[in-house]
Amino acid sequence: MNTDIVDNIKDQSRVHYRGFHNIFLYITERCQLRCGHCYMGQRLNRGFLLSNEKAQQFITYCYKLGAEYITFIGGEPTLHPDLPNMVDYAVQTGYKQVMIDSNGLNIKNIKKIPPEHLSYVTISLDGASPEVHEKVRGPNTFSKTLASIKELISIGYKVRINCTIFQFNLDEAPLLLGLADELGIKLVNFHVFSEEGNGAKKPCWSLSPDDWIKFCNYIDEIRSNYKTSIWYPPTWSTVEQLPKYVKAGYRGCLGCSLDRLSIFPDGQCYVCSVLFDQAAYFGKITDNGFVLNRNGNEFELFTRSMFQASEPWLTGCPAEAYLAKAQGVPETLVSICRCWKVQA
Repeated sequence: MNTDIVDNIKDQSRVHYRGFHNIFLYITERCQLRCGHCYMGQRLNRGFLLSNEKAQQFITYCYKLGAEYITFIGGEPTLHPDLPNMVDYAVQTGYKQVMIDSNGLNIKNIKKIPPEHLSYVTISLDGASPEVHEKVRGPNTFSKTLASIKELISIGYKVRINCTIFQFNLDEAPLLLGLADELGIKLVNFHVFSEEGNGAKKPCWSLSPDDWIKFCNYIDEIRSNYKTSIWYPPTWSTVEQLPKYVKAGYRGCLGCSLDRLSIFPDGQCYVCSVLFDQAAYFGKITDNGFVLNRNGNEFELFTRSMFQASEPWLTGCPAEAYLAKAQGVPETLVSICRCWKVQA
């Protein structure tokens, strides 16, 4: 066999993501909203708060493990009084990118942070109109969020938009992208609604795999009409479309390489957001370092699937299978890691 072909096969069958590259630090579980789709669910009611001292411990520890990007998230991270100090510490520690994910209702603490210290501020906006956005996030949230976005951009922050797609806002994408161009948004990040946390009570909001595939194809078709960059997680794919995603960098489950780590205020860590609140969490950061979950953790679940196929992207998502979410998905489709995104 041709040597180049052999080398190409070997390269394609390996995991290429970087270990502990992305850190998502949940500095608080408190939030002023109870959005209908929020995957945090009951965590919002317990409202844990990460101390500044613990946050710095986690930030340092993850940086030593090789982390390069860090996102401060919640709950609503802007409700944490020490957010500016945490961001400054992450910058001083040496992270290449420092980001904040927010609902945009309380930007007072963001404005205490120099714009040059933040790579991006990501604001959640689930539609281009009050009617759509507020169906998810509640009354009087749209105008406040829009005003915050405009103010942050005027000050000099780079702003992204997160938009979750439901049955009722599928047609909003062009309007939202047009609004993003008008505002000067750098990137719009589309998510597919997942029946996690509060979302478990809203099955009528869900998209079928075919619905989402059609949406992603539509986004690919219209992307050239807009200046803003567009990301989306394919989530499901036809076998015929898989080569397109492999060419774009997809190599199967991100959990197999510990590419990302989500850390909650109690130190509990997950490598896959689909498995939040499941017994198969990865481990816990304690005062004595990292303690692996010895009762069967998600990393073992993910890597086990790697040994079952020479092409890991054909095995489907191990987390989906673990939660039996793959039931009802047509055999003609393959579930793709929800944490991996492609740029349209």
